[in-house]
Amino acid sequence: MIRVELAKQLTRPRTYLTFLALTAFALALAVALSATGPGRVERVGDIPLLLVPRTSMFTLPLVALSSTMKFFLPLAVSVFAGEALAGEAAWGSLRYALARGASRSRFLGSKAAVAALFSIAAVVLVPVTAAAAGLVAYGWHALPVADGSASTPLRLALVSFDPGQALGRLGLATAYVAAGMSSIFAFAFFLSAVSSRPLVAVAGGVGLTILSRVLNVDYLPGVAVLNGYMPNNDVDLWQHLFQQPVESAGMLHFLVLQAVYSATFLALAWWWFLRKDVLE
Repeated sequence: MIRVELAKQLTRPRTYLTFLALTAFALALAVALSATGPGRVERVGDIPLLLVPRTSMFTLPLVALSSTMKFFLPLAVSVFAGEALAGEAAWGSLRYALARGASRSRFLGSKAAVAALFSIAAVVLVPVTAAAAGLVAYGWHALPVADGSASTPLRLALVSFDPGQALGRLGLATAYVAAGMSSIFAFAFFLSAVSSRPLVAVAGGVGLTILSRVLNVDYLPGVAVLNGYMPNNDVDLWQHLFQQPVESAGMLHFLVLQAVYSATFLALAWWWFLRKDVLE
């Protein structure tokens, strides 16, 4: 069933439009950064990391990942997860798919697996595209990074990663961001199982992201008690991988939180879908 579902999703325009939009954004960002002055410093994240784009190919994927992780990637993941079941229901093909004799659990599993595959591909596509553009523009060079949180007017906390180290840390950063999308994926997939309107499920996934960012102690000091339980607040902690030494505090908590959210909403999706009247 996974093979059939994969073939089906590869024929749908929204798959290619989503990937094309992410690719276009990464390339446009690369062009914009290349058009700036040769010594211009770019601030990445809340730490912040201070980068000079033209020094290394790795500056572009760092900026691209940071620029997309709070809205564009959650939107792409919500599209794939939210369309998975609600899209079938909206087209009226869900009842016919289940009438073929396949169990609901197996059908749901194939839908979740393929949607997750495309969601991961969407996350990976951004840094890969930006890295390819950076390689062409700037070449395979070491990545110099200034730690804005440790720098002072009299002392610049500068560290340099050789290309192999930078590539490895970029891979870990991408995996961390992909893991950070799992709670959004699970919530949008749950809404897709509950609703027959794909827009509701997609909007719900994006809405969870926005709510998570709004209920942040950095913006609303009064919500400090909730800060550690919002699913998308700490998705930017991967930026600490480019500090020396690495500050990993909070990363494990974030990954555990993603696992809890994912397990809860996927279990609810299974429970609901197994009892859902597909003829309604």
